[in-house]
Amino acid sequence: MMLFRSSYPDLDIPTQIPLWDFLFTPSPYFKPINSPSSPPSFINALTNKSLTFQEVKQYSVYFSTALRTLGLEAGDVISICTPNSIWYPVALFGILRAGCLPALSSPAFGEDEMVHVFRTVGAKYVICYNENPKIVREAARKCGTEEKRIIVLEGKANEMRSVEDLVEEGRQLGDERQVEPWRVPFGKKNSEVCAVFCFSSGTTGLPKAVLISHQNIIAQLLQLLPTTSNDHTTILGLLPFYHITGVVKLLTLPLILPSSVILLTHTPLSIPLLLSTISHYRIAEPQLVPPLIIHLANSPLNQNYDLSCIKRFASGAAPISPSVLQRLETRFPGRGFKQGYGMTESAGCITTHPLWAHSFKYARKGGTLVANTFIKIVDEKGRLLGVNEKGEILAKGPQMVMGYWDNEKATRDAFDEEGFLRTGDEGSIDEEGFITFHDRIKEMIKVKGIQVAPVELEELVSGFEGVVDCAVVGVRDEYSGERPFGFVVLKDGIRREGIEEEIMAFVRERKVRTKWLSGVRVVEMIPKSASGKILRRVLRDRLEREGQHVKGRTAKL
Repeated sequence: MMLFRSSYPDLDIPTQIPLWDFLFTPSPYFKPINSPSSPPSFINALTNKSLTFQEVKQYSVYFSTALRTLGLEAGDVISICTPNSIWYPVALFGILRAGCLPALSSPAFGEDEMVHVFRTVGAKYVICYNENPKIVREAARKCGTEEKRIIVLEGKANEMRSVEDLVEEGRQLGDERQVEPWRVPFGKKNSEVCAVFCFSSGTTGLPKAVLISHQNIIAQLLQLLPTTSNDHTTILGLLPFYHITGVVKLLTLPLILPSSVILLTHTPLSIPLLLSTISHYRIAEPQLVPPLIIHLANSPLNQNYDLSCIKRFASGAAPISPSVLQRLETRFPGRGFKQGYGMTESAGCITTHPLWAHSFKYARKGGTLVANTFIKIVDEKGRLLGVNEKGEILAKGPQMVMGYWDNEKATRDAFDEEGFLRTGDEGSIDEEGFITFHDRIKEMIKVKGIQVAPVELEELVSGFEGVVDCAVVGVRDEYSGERPFGFVVLKDGIRREGIEEEIMAFVRERKVRTKWLSGVRVVEMIPKSASGKILRRVLRDRLEREGQHVKGRTAKL
């Protein structure tokens, strides 16, 4: 019975440097591992437009000055709800340099979800993209935000200004009138100051704003460097920038490697486009979500492209079945595989595969602990467990976040009395220090790596006319990992014919795609404990016994 610690040497984590300085000024804390032949850049693979890292830095300076001329002060919040773009890092880093707080959220959120995000963080300005300004305008109006405080990331949308416009306004002021970069306040450490808000769902329903400090991100970057191969010179920018993995692995880590980032912004993404991009840009380590791993394991299209550049695949966010990994290895012999495990609350990775273990032999394991990280595995009574014993994983390290904004109870519940983050995941650790994950203790449903809270959907479905009670559970899905499935109890006398599809349509109209129900079943009662808690395991077991799982986009009911 013991605490488990990382086998990597402890790192010296800076305590006073803000993230902007760490990324854009010479640092004694790391050395670049790549020597690119051309200036590293953010490149849009579809349009071929690009911004070099030097341009991103300069434009961020201009943007930060423009933000100050708008009257924004250190600590003010600016919400970014856009897809990936070469202008996203300009917006993010400009906000950081000005000392403001970027709140990153999904551009696919519906109006109600955006209202919740804007109100939760008290956004003073909102950055959207030119395809969702109507939803953003209405959400902002409900929050009392004037339309002049809405900025378009790139392009034009009616009379709204864009980030590019503000960059130009800042540039015209001249170099001597650019504002100084924000500094960590005297008497504080960078671990005590929030750098970024990301949103994480919880069992309470709507997304919670996670406070991620400057030190959290800096520590995670330093932890990832010893696990990053020196052939990682071109990065596939497929994961969303608003996700913590996007913030760390696509927006900040590339700056210090340095490595160019190739953005794929087309939705939905086609497999031919993915494969042609990997081939054209000679990407050695494509970072892919499990659904795309499944596609590549099954797709005959692989043989149409020169994919000899691939040295290994990288994945995370959700487990991948052994059969899929076996098919992937068969289609790509001699390649490697690596995974990472973490969450928004750990600012990215708790574990990842070390350099010597980038092989399919270790593909089912979650990796080893990154530097400066401890875990303990406990049983239901909180007792420490040992090697190969299954229990809840609790983690501690400089990458563990500050907590949740304006939610003291959720913050208290997230950490134990020793400051260890409760992951809500059941796992074990073997003699080599590799983590294996067995199940989720939390009730979250993980759709393509995105957490979906059952309570949020239950509250929505309960508002459908004729529904008196409901429960939502996750069902297995080969493509998405899991998808939500609803059980409903109807009022007496309510017409049942076609109501399942009506409820599914009701949810589709109001929620982002990852929250859509894969199926609905009418039942006589929802099983509950004596205290009134929904017994989701009973419902999941019922579906498992019946062989219920989702194939593709529809459920066989």
